Amino acid sequence: MPSYPLQAGPVPLQWPQPRHTLHAGPRLSSSASSKELLMKLRRKTGYSFVNCKKALETCGGDLKQAESWLHEQARKEGWSKAAKLHGRKTKEGLIGLLQEGNTTVLVEVNCETDFVARNLKFQQLVQQVALGTMLHCQSLKNQLSTYSKGFLNSSELSELPTGPEREGSLKDQLALAIGEYLSGFWKLEIKNWISWYL
Repeated sequence: MPSYPLQAGPVPLQWPQPRHTLHAGPRLSSSASSKELLMKLRRKTGYSFVNCKKALETCGGDLKQAESWLHEQARKEGWSKAAKLHGRKTKEGLIGLLQEGNTTVLVEVNCETDFVARNLKFQQLVQQVALGTMLHCQSLKNQLSTYSKGFLNSSELSELPTGPEREGSLKDQLALAIGEYLSGFWKLEIKNWISWYL
């Protein structure tokens, strides 16, 4: 059995040397207000933590600017994803029905999977499409007879405005939905609408 020499006196404690890490990108300060801003932006927009953090860094911590920056990035990303997904089959979806007074609107919004169709964000998108179509029908109401039925194809429908307080067309809203909520393998398509005036 090997023998080890014993030291006389107390053994000094040795603490591990601190390790320093390098961070290549910009980062938010670790103050509580920055974390609060990050959580507030995340709750308000629903975007990922990473995207919210990047938005706050890019906009210097300004919450309103960060929110608009996020929406703009989602719109850009949605357009590029939508272009890649063009031509894929959309076999699932929802029918939206909206009645206001004597006007009824029926719209069909399709997607690739039933999982997307069950998503709350997709259901809200169908509501926006129905509302945009209703506004279009109401703008035509004075030009039509007491009973009329109309159809729009998907390209005509996608150019309609989304509503009185929303900017852009349904096509823009669709691209925003793809960039904001949906992953790359989902495709949405607005099929057609029917309306009745009684």
